[in-house]
This record gives sequence, structure tokens and C-alpha cells, in this order.
Amino acid sequence: MDPFYIFIYTFIGIIVGVIVVPILSLILYSILKSPFKYPYHTIKFDVSGKRLPNVNDLIDNHLNAYGFNEFPQHYEIVKKWKLDCQERIQKSKLKKLRSQQFEKIIDDEHMFHFELIRKQTRYKQVNYVKSPYSVYVTVAQYTSDLKYIQQRYDDLANIDFECTLSEYHSKDQRKRMTTALREEIAIRDNYTCQICGKYMPDGVGLHIDHIVPIKKGGKSIPSNLQVLCSKCNGKKSSN
Repeated sequence: MDPFYIFIYTFIGIIVGVIVVPILSLILYSILKSPFKYPYHTIKFDVSGKRLPNVNDLIDNHLNAYGFNEFPQHYEIVKKWKLDCQERIQKSKLKKLRSQQFEKIIDDEHMFHFELIRKQTRYKQVNYVKSPYSVYVTVAQYTSDLKYIQQRYDDLANIDFECTLSEYHSKDQRKRMTTALREEIAIRDNYTCQICGKYMPDGVGLHIDHIVPIKKGGKSIPSNLQVLCSKCNGKKSSN
């Protein structure tokens, strides 16, 4: 064969292999790839400074602080997304493929994502000087469906959203009597004994009392705590 034609055929082969085939492959991939992306709802918890964070406690605190509405609202968003996808499938010329892709991506059991993030200090060198800067990194991830969140919310409602479920069911209720909780009750009761009315703004003689004693099943939660003066607390304890 004439060397010229060999060169032409070789050149055409290179062009087809290097340019035409990749372009056609890219076009085919863009046509056949799934157009669907499941709409997860992500909530991030900053656990910086927390040694062993419990995701269930974090979820409970989130529900206690912000309520439940964002979860069913997102569930409605997912339902609308599904209807929109079905409409798109019906209009597609690749109905069977699109239906398969849609069914494969449905992930209602993991609709809600909870990311535990922690602040870390890193360093960069500028002009031979190390400078610190902070970044947040994800240290753990958890998922759940709406049913799980609904159940936790209902259980929290039964205890009037006063604490997390693990705190409420803790066997060591005395350990729950933190300085922050004591201060919260003192402020709520205006540093005033709930029996005799003695005002103790300096905190001297002020006691935080369990209305229902711990030994009788009482919990260390605000509704079961009150300010008493030392005299009234002593009388109560002796009864």
C-alpha cells in the first residue's frame, strides 16, 4: 500500500480514537446516566470539645430546641420530588431505563442525615511563617427515616421536652444535677423559697429540692425541681 494512504489511514484512526470516540462516549454517558438525585435532609451538629457525643442525645436536643416541623416538611418535599420524577419519566423516550434508575435511587430509610462535625486547627505557611486556621471536619455520620424521628419526638413530648430521653431514663439522677441546671432553677424561681417565700439573691441557704424524691422515682428535670431555703428543706426531709 502506498505510504501516503497508510499515513492518511493512521491519521484518521488517531483522530477517531483520540477525539471522536471520547466525544461519542461522553454524549452516550450523558444520555444514559441517571438524572435523579435523592433529596436528603442534612443536619450538622458541632461536637467540638465533646469527648463522646451521643447522636441520639444530639437529635433529642435538636427536637427540644427547634421542634418537629422541619422533618415532615422535608418529607413533603420528597413526595413532591417523587411526583416530579414520575412526570419526567412519562415524558422520557427511555421510560424503562429511567424507571429503573428512579427506583434504584429511592432511599426513604435514610432520608435524614446527621453529621457530627468538629473544629480542628491546622497550619499554613506564608512567607516562612506558620499561621493557624480552623476548619470543620466530619467525624461521624448517621441516618434515619421519618418514623424514627417521629417516635423520638413523641417520647420527648411525654416528658414535656425537659431533657433528652437518655437523661430522663438515667439511673444516676443525682449526677444530672449540674451547676447549670441548679442555676436555671434558681433563676426561674427568682432565688425564692417556694414554701415560705424567703428571698436569697446571694444564694446563701438556697437549696435545689426534688419535689418527688429520687428514691421514689423523681427525676432531675425542671418540673420536679424547686428552690427551698435550708429551713424548709430540712422540714421537708424530716417528714
